[in-house]
Amino acid sequence: MQTTIPLEKETVQVLEKLKSKYNVSSYDKLIREMLEKEMKVPKSLFGAHPKMKQFKRDKEDLHEL
Repeated sequence: MQTTIPLEKETVQVLEKLKSKYNVSSYDKLIREMLEKEMKVPKSLFGAHPKMKQFKRDKEDLHEL
């Protein structure tokens, strides 16, 4: 669902600069990045834990039905 939020021109100018700083392509992505940073939401809650090793199955796990 999308919505429209009224913003002052100065606010839009600042958001445009921040889009470059955060290297994002939309205001939605920018706002999400800023919210995650502000609220200190760990990336692991979004399925991307940077220190987690890649998952590999054991040979015992592979079998035919």
